[in-house]
Amino acid sequence: MIRKAEHSDIDQLIEWVWIILEDMELPLLKEIDSDVLKNWMKKAMENKNYRYSYRRAFICVHDGKRAGVCFGYKGELEAVIDDPLNEKLKEYGIMEPLFNDAETLKGEWYLDSLVTDENFRGQGVATELIKALPAIAMAENEKIIGLNCDQQNKKAQQLYLKIGFKKTWECTLGDHLYDHMQWNVNEKSIDL
Repeated sequence: MIRKAEHSDIDQLIEWVWIILEDMELPLLKEIDSDVLKNWMKKAMENKNYRYSYRRAFICVHDGKRAGVCFGYKGELEAVIDDPLNEKLKEYGIMEPLFNDAETLKGEWYLDSLVTDENFRGQGVATELIKALPAIAMAENEKIIGLNCDQQNKKAQQLYLKIGFKKTWECTLGDHLYDHMQWNVNEKSIDL
């Protein structure tokens, strides 16, 4: 089952987002105490405009437990989605934003992040979340879904290609090279 996240999910959402940030090896993670940064993120998650707002999160539930999450937003919002956290960073004298690189484009619903809880890996959680994406995107009047896939993650690339995603360009996020991929949900149905 997929459901929209609720305010009560924030503590779990932070732990899942932290997995992503560590995988990206963002330099800021070495500069700020993790508990401090998580606390700032928690406050930012309450803001509906934040990249990782609980209002932008969709949770997969298996056996009554939170098994994974995806976050996404319309590409045209990219310029402002980090403002809630960046403002907090500036209050503490940190002028460098957490994210500097362009990730998405206007005219697509952008799958920012997808995480399966370590206790539910290999149980179809990511597949279930991906199957929900067309309805989520179309509810926001977008028929194209975009995402960035680390070029080193061949398993994920193959999954996205099988679904119907096509590589459109390359970008660097943090110190990693990614393929930006798009899927027009009207062109092919999911065959997973």
